[in-house]
Formats: sequence, C-alpha cells, structure tokens
Amino acid sequence: MTIIWDQNNLGISNFFEHQFYADTGTGYMYIGSINDPTINTFTYPNYYAANDSSTYYIKTYFGAGGSQNIFSDTISSIYFDLVNQFDGTVSLSWNHPMHPDSLPANSFYVLEKSYPTNPPTNAVWNHVKNLSKDSTSTTESIDVCAEWINYRVKLITDNCTFISNIDGGYIQDQQAPDPPVIYEVTNDTSNNHMLINWSPSSAMDVSAYIVFKFNNGAWAPIDTVYGRLSNQYVDTSSLTFSNQVVQYAIAAMDSCSYGIPPQYNTSPAGLEHQNINLTSSYDQCTGLASLNWNPYINWANGLDNYEIYVKNELSPWVLASTTANTSFDYFIQNGNLNYSFIVNANASSDPYSSLSNQIDFYALQNPIPQYSYLSNVNVVEDTIEVTYQGENGAGVKEVRFYKSDNNGISYNLIHNDINPLFPYTYKDFSVDPNNHSYMYQVSVIDACDNEVGFSNIGTSILLSVDDDDYVMKSLQWNAYRNWEFGVDHYEVLANVNLNPSFQSIAIVDSTNHYFEHDIGSFIVEPFNGLICYKIQAKEVLNSFSMESFSESNKVCIQQQPMVSIPNAIYIGGINELWKPVMNLHDFTEYKVSIFNRLGQLVYELNDYNQFWDGTYQATGELASVGVYIYWMEFKTVNGEYFNRKGHITLIR
Repeated sequence: MTIIWDQNNLGISNFFEHQFYADTGTGYMYIGSINDPTINTFTYPNYYAANDSSTYYIKTYFGAGGSQNIFSDTISSIYFDLVNQFDGTVSLSWNHPMHPDSLPANSFYVLEKSYPTNPPTNAVWNHVKNLSKDSTSTTESIDVCAEWINYRVKLITDNCTFISNIDGGYIQDQQAPDPPVIYEVTNDTSNNHMLINWSPSSAMDVSAYIVFKFNNGAWAPIDTVYGRLSNQYVDTSSLTFSNQVVQYAIAAMDSCSYGIPPQYNTSPAGLEHQNINLTSSYDQCTGLASLNWNPYINWANGLDNYEIYVKNELSPWVLASTTANTSFDYFIQNGNLNYSFIVNANASSDPYSSLSNQIDFYALQNPIPQYSYLSNVNVVEDTIEVTYQGENGAGVKEVRFYKSDNNGISYNLIHNDINPLFPYTYKDFSVDPNNHSYMYQVSVIDACDNEVGFSNIGTSILLSVDDDDYVMKSLQWNAYRNWEFGVDHYEVLANVNLNPSFQSIAIVDSTNHYFEHDIGSFIVEPFNGLICYKIQAKEVLNSFSMESFSESNKVCIQQQPMVSIPNAIYIGGINELWKPVMNLHDFTEYKVSIFNRLGQLVYELNDYNQFWDGTYQATGELASVGVYIYWMEFKTVNGEYFNRKGHITLIR
C-alpha cells in the first residue's frame, strides 16, 4: 500500500520526521516513519490490500529535537471486491476513501480492467467506463463465454488519484440470458405477413433468438434470428395464421456452449403474444356488419382499447369507433359496395399496437323499390277500384292495401297479395261510395319481411247534386289527394237519354269543387227527364311520366215532368186539335179523360200522340160549345204517378 501526500504548504521549520499510522481493523498502530523532507510517498510492505480497507493518517514532528507535532487528514484505502455471477456478469463494489460529502464536486470513479500478468505491475489497464463520485457498485458484462480478467477502480479528484486493489479471476457465463419481451404481434395487411417485434436482450453475449409458434395444438420452433440487436421476425406462412389465432414466443440464446454435443445457454421463452383474428357476418336485411375478434394478450400494462377502421370502394380508411370489447356492430347505410374492416389494438401506457387481419366483403343491399305510387282511385258503380304502380323485380314479396274511413285518422289493412305484378288494381266491395269518401294507401313487403315503400294517399271523390231548382243543378265534391304534383283540373261529365255515353260539360279549376249546371238546353224532345253526373279529376304529369285520372260516384236525378195543357179548343180556328204537351216521354202508363158538365165521358186518350178534335168519341158528332173537364194521369219509368185536372173551353 503506497501513501502519497502533499507537503508543499506544510508551513513548519526544523522538520524532524513523518510517522505513519494505520487502522487495519484492530485500532491504529505505528507502521513506519521517514525523516527526509523531500520524500512524499511511503509504501507499507507486507500488507494485503485485497483483504479489506484500512484507514491512515500522518503525524509530523518538527522543532528542536522534534518537540512539536501536527496531524494530517485521515483517509482510507479503496477496497475493491468482485463477485462472479456465473451468468456472464460480475458484480463490482468498493468503499469511498473518505466521507462522500468530502469528495470534491468534480470527482469521479473510473473502472478499468486488464488481463492477468505477473507481476501485476506490468498489466496494461484498459478503460471500461466512468462512474459518478457517489457510486460504490456496478455490474459488468463480458462479451465472451469465459476469460481471465482483473478489475480495479480509481477515484480521480482535482489533485489526487486513489487506486483500489486488484480483483478478478476466471469469469464464466453459465447462465442463460433473460427471456426477451415481445412488444407486439401484428398483421402486415399489405402482403399478408405476420410481424413479431421484441426488445433485444440486455446480455452482451446473446447471439440469436429462437422464434416459437403455437399452431395445431403444439409449440414448435419455426426459425432462428441471429444478431444480439435483432428485434423482428416476419412470418410469411399465411396459411398457418389466416382465419385462426396463432401464438408466438421468443427465447434468447447466447454464444456459450458446454458439453458434447454443445448445449448453448438458452433462455426460456417469454410470455406468448397472439395475432388478432377478425371475423365478420353481414345481414343484408338489417345492413348490420357484426365484427368479432379474439383479445390481444400479455402486454405488460394491459390493453387500452380496440380501434375499428372501415373503408369502402368510394372512401378511404376512417375510424368507425373505439371499444374495450371484442365485438362491434357497424350499420352499413350505403349498400352494394365492397367494404373492408380492420381492428387495431392499443397497449395501455406503451406505444405498442397490433393490427388484425383485414376483412373484405361485398355489402349486398336488399333491393328497395325505387317508386311506390298510388295512381288513381275510381268509383265504379258500388265499388272502388284502387290502382297501384310498383316496381317489378325489386324483391317485393307482398303488397298491402290500407283504407281509412275517418279522413286519415286511422288506417286498416283491407287486402294483401303475395308475389304481385304491377300495376296492380284492387276492387274494394266493402264501401258505400255514393255516401262516403275513403282514403287509401299501399305498401310492399321486401325480401327481408320489412314493410317499405309506403305510397302516397289516394282519395275517392264523393259527388252530391242539389236539384231543388227546376233548371239549375248544384254539384259539389271533395278534393282528390294526393297525387305527386296535384290535380290539374276537374272535368264535369253528364249523360241523358239523348246520348247514352257521358259527355264533358265543363272544365273546373283544381282549386274549385263546385259547379252549377243549367239543364235548360237538355229539356227538349225527346228528353225523358233523367240526367246523370260524374266528376273526373285529371293529374298533373308526374315524375314517373304518368298522368292518371280518378272518377267520382255517379249521381242521377229524375227531372220532374213539365206538362203544358191548353185551356181551349177552337173548332175551325188555329187550335182545333187539343192535347197535353209534356217535356218527357219516358213513361209506362198514359191516359187523358174528357168529361162534359154532366160527368159523361166525351173522349179518352191512351197514347201521347193522340189528340181530341172536339167530337164525341163514341158517335163522332161535334160536341157543343161549352166548358169540359179533363183528367190526366201517367206513370214515369221510375214508378212515380202524376195526374192533372182542369177545364177546356170549346169554341166554334
């Protein structure tokens, strides 16, 4: 042990000697002296510095005969200790030569190593690393399997250098490296490969990593990746991990081998990680894509969430949602497109993630009718015909007709038909179209049993006629609704016995539902008094290039007969023939009886075309001048009886 001191600023005269004292564990004892003031080192022989740390101080005598003395500071030797861990590392420790608070601020330790030589003073010391002044231990790895190595530590201060004892020996690596930690197992969807990423082992002598795979119920090594800093493996065997969950584990192998055949130090496989296998099912009726996947396992801090990404052939990848579950339902609004899904798992508190496989499918959408249109509602005698325009070939399983008899407050299903063909006409017999208006709506059932394609509303037209006035007839009706663009106009139709088919008598604006008809022009020979009306609504051309019409009920009125009876007959004058004149001839019974003042029958007419010429019917003799009485009676075709009574004056 060599002690070195600085006496340049000792500040004494008459130097006598330096005495050296050491405490090796049993108290301070005198170990030697020197009396040469020019010497500043002292070597303590026969001291085993590798046994323990010792403490030293110097007592300096000066003055006449060495009568005075002073003491130096007290310091210790650095005892350096090496413990072989037999795993390729050595544990190194040492003591401070003085209290840590007394160490100068810029002090530091230097670790050095050398290969053994004899004597040790001939060794070449190589710098290993610097350590802070507070350090008293470190662990050092060797990069070979076995080797003779010595270590020591030095403390460097501003003006002093402390050197420890030497410790070392035959260092062997007999322990396997720590197992690597897998960061992530993730799909490379661009080429359908599986990527396994891990952290390299901290052991300096690791030479390779063994990749294990759990498939078909058993673990098996699939490859070896060489290089201490290697941290990735690409599994290209897509058939083994497509559509199934596969687990991976990594073991580290160092370069040290023992025995015959050689056995390398190999770590156990670390915690297994597995791929995310995404599956899906698609319901074209609901538009739901149900996604399911297995959980990602064995991240050190657990899982944070799963991100679900989606794209179709018209849009890029977008984040659809995040979840902590292993399932997700995605509603596809735009069908008949190719869709792709992928799930990304994110680790909690770590920047690691794992992509699932990519799922691709064509989202076939259930056909939806492109149009559903109630084109017209027609009153036909005592029934109502409803015509519906639907789309053939759109997967329609059923058509349904609904009716409301309370002005649309509620609707009841009145008819349905399976596998219909369009256009479709339904005749409603359970109606009273001459006294009530009805509203209709139609829907269809698609291939998924959804009721879709509700049509517009259609309304029957109820016509009423007020015939209190003899000549002017008032017609009223409800509006037709609801064509796409409404009613263009209403047409008033009428027919009489003069023309058996209905003829148009007026065009009425769509905003009006009233019309007055003057029938004076109809009361001509041979009008029988019966007149019928109908209203026909005409549609504005719709977007389906259709313009339909809807007809009301038919209303017929029997015009009361108008009878004109002359009150005189002038024999030899301009009115020498007498007969009643009527404005209708449609009757089944007709008789006119003429009596004299005594109540005797003079003449009887049984045919409308007959007339009285002023004679007695029985004898043919000319009746005398005077007043006669007539009695007229007839029956119309609708069963009504009429009679007239009056006087006739005969003049010559």
